[in-house]
Amino acid sequence: MLKRFGIALFFWAALQWPAAGSAAEPRPDGPAAAVTAKSGDGAEGKQEGLDPWESVWSNQREMLADVNARAAALRDRFNAETADLNKRILPFEEEARRLLVLANNFKDWPNPLEAVSRRISATMRVVRQNLEALMLSRGETQALLDRVSQLADSLPEDLRSGRGNAEMQAYHKAIAQAKSRLTAVLAMYNRALEPATTLLERLQKARDDIAAHLPVLWKGYYLHEPVSWLSLPLWKRVPESMRYALEGMSLRLPVELPVTVEQWTSAALRFVLGLVFTALLGLLLARRLLTPASPPAARQIFRLACPLLCFGFSLLAASFSAGGEFYRLLLALGNMSIIAGQICLAWDMRRLKHPDAGGVAPFWRLMPLTFCAYVLLYLPLVRVITLAFWGAFVIAALAAARRRGSKEANCPLSLESGVLESETVVLWLCLVLTMLGLHTYSMALYLLFVSGSLALELCLGTMALISDLNGKLPSEGARAAVGHLLLALAAPVVLVTAVSSVLLWLATLPGGLYLLGEYLLKSVNVGETQFNAVQLLLIISAFYLSRTAVAMGTRLLAKLPAQGLTIDSTLIPPMQTAYTYAVWCIFGLFALRSLGMELSSLAMVAGGLSVGIGFGMQTIVNNFISGLILIFSRTLQAGDVVEVGGVTGRVRKISVRATMVETYDNALIYVPNSEFVSSRLINWTRNSRSVRREIRVGVAYGSDTETVMDIMLGIARGHGNILRYPAPSAAFVDFGASALDFVLRFWVKDYDVGVSTSSDIRLEMEKQFRSRGIEVAFPQMDIHIKELPPRVKTPPSPAQRRAVRGFGKRPPVRGKKHYNAVE
Repeated sequence: MLKRFGIALFFWAALQWPAAGSAAEPRPDGPAAAVTAKSGDGAEGKQEGLDPWESVWSNQREMLADVNARAAALRDRFNAETADLNKRILPFEEEARRLLVLANNFKDWPNPLEAVSRRISATMRVVRQNLEALMLSRGETQALLDRVSQLADSLPEDLRSGRGNAEMQAYHKAIAQAKSRLTAVLAMYNRALEPATTLLERLQKARDDIAAHLPVLWKGYYLHEPVSWLSLPLWKRVPESMRYALEGMSLRLPVELPVTVEQWTSAALRFVLGLVFTALLGLLLARRLLTPASPPAARQIFRLACPLLCFGFSLLAASFSAGGEFYRLLLALGNMSIIAGQICLAWDMRRLKHPDAGGVAPFWRLMPLTFCAYVLLYLPLVRVITLAFWGAFVIAALAAARRRGSKEANCPLSLESGVLESETVVLWLCLVLTMLGLHTYSMALYLLFVSGSLALELCLGTMALISDLNGKLPSEGARAAVGHLLLALAAPVVLVTAVSSVLLWLATLPGGLYLLGEYLLKSVNVGETQFNAVQLLLIISAFYLSRTAVAMGTRLLAKLPAQGLTIDSTLIPPMQTAYTYAVWCIFGLFALRSLGMELSSLAMVAGGLSVGIGFGMQTIVNNFISGLILIFSRTLQAGDVVEVGGVTGRVRKISVRATMVETYDNALIYVPNSEFVSSRLINWTRNSRSVRREIRVGVAYGSDTETVMDIMLGIARGHGNILRYPAPSAAFVDFGASALDFVLRFWVKDYDVGVSTSSDIRLEMEKQFRSRGIEVAFPQMDIHIKELPPRVKTPPSPAQRRAVRGFGKRPPVRGKKHYNAVE
């Protein structure tokens, strides 16, 4: 838009040129006069020659001339570029027809069909290389045509209708001529490229169809029906099936390994570069981490595990082809080397925490049968042959386990010992599945058992290493902050490590990458929400990142007053709460967006929440809002002594739902926040920690009141917990019913010492009153009885007389009632 506006402004200025001159020096003919002025003599002519508008106009005409020249050059070059095009493309057309036929013939077999797909990709790449020069020329023509079309669209309407001077008409004619030439040249290139582009489209469609069909074929390849291995006709068809299998293996050779010298050279170069890079990285880590005091397990990591991992990653680098695909055999060998390195690494990291556990890694005993399973799954053999071999391998493994016995299977660590002991059970299950004809399920079960055990051992070793590093970090400083932040990310790192270690085993299998791409990245629909495994992994990682950010941020805010910043310490808790909620809100929005939920749909959720609040969530929302009020209004702070609902205690923590109050009996009471907002609240320490106490005492009538007050004030002034200002005060408050009532008021420096200080003062007052002969009065009442009524003696009743006569006799027989009467 800006470019078109500039061109339109240029044409408007050119048409309005006569009006732009000075009144003192009129210019009669616009641009023509300017051209005449250029040819004149003197300083005025030179000044006109430097006019920027004339320079812009001259550049426009030169640009059009250059476009016309380039269009003519492209037209002349077309014949040379397309002279033998058909001759070069014809062999690839025949190759494409054969590949399409093979793709149709092998549509039910994933191994040869994958080879056909790889051959189609190679053919398309060679065809594009032959068309590269022609495609570049066509692209250049298209770019020039777009530029000229933009200039033509920017011309004023009156100029298109034939108005304007001769110079502008010539400019319009030059644009039209350039556009016509470029359109003709582009049509020539399109006609020449049409057969090749049609061929590429057919091959691309075939490759897309194969890529969409291969995951289904590989799924059927692994999840097949039971093999009738006892059927005699099936064994008779083995030679013919093996012949087809060998043909499929020969077709897969370009998929498995480099074929040409150029491909081998490129793969070897990538392998060497990867090996040098990983080896240097390992050496730097060894020099950085290893010390003379390092345990033997740490040294063993760099002696065996690190070289295996370096070799495996180098093979992975060599497995990449120029077309962005993989050489499957190099990929499988690299993954096997990485798996071996993981076994050594996991065991060595376990030994860092358990130095007494020596010897080789226990899981090496599982590798022979694992390697056999991979070989049988990798080779496209006949299923009955694969079943026979796998059954023999399982029986041999069972025999070896029985021969080793339980003593050799024991391991000093519980995880490894449990895995080795349960291997026999897994082998028997594998043998049963194999006998039922489900040998692929049997091999998958064993590989899942081994990979899961290794992933668990790797996670435990990683956590032990992280725990060891956490103990060596400094407690303060920037290095400590960064170190603790990295260690806080241990959970997502361990999770990704465990998932990656299991997926690596699947990627090693033929078709594993297709299955990973289909089922790992495939979205699962739950209503209108779509998510896949990668999104779930990202959400879990983001959760741990958010938790780490909350922990580090709150810790940093808590340390702000100690860093010399002039900030009220009571502002720290509200800032921490606001920061925490902000981080978790961002995580919630990220999680919803990752699951494919539109943020605009949150209005519906808010509507549902409003209904819930109106019916059943009033108490929860009331406590939540009250908690926010308490936090941000700073009515309460952690450490305040409060009295609410007849309970007195110290505030320990204020959350959004309830406040934790610790009583002086060491009981924790969770008080809903709404009680602090809606009911009466007494905060004893909101203003300061000092509080006023008073002691009331009554002395007997006749005591010296001045002496009593002097004793009370002297005791208060001499106590260390009582403030000098405000000064203690004593008052004679009342003539009581049985005593003279005095009161002593004083301020203690801290609320917590109020009770003990009052007790000390009472003890000292009692002591000094006793020494001075001052009696502490207590309520007394004298009762005067003027006359008592006469006592009348009542004769005993017959029952009382019988009871008196039976007193002292032996008790009656058991089971009968016995009465004793004592007078």
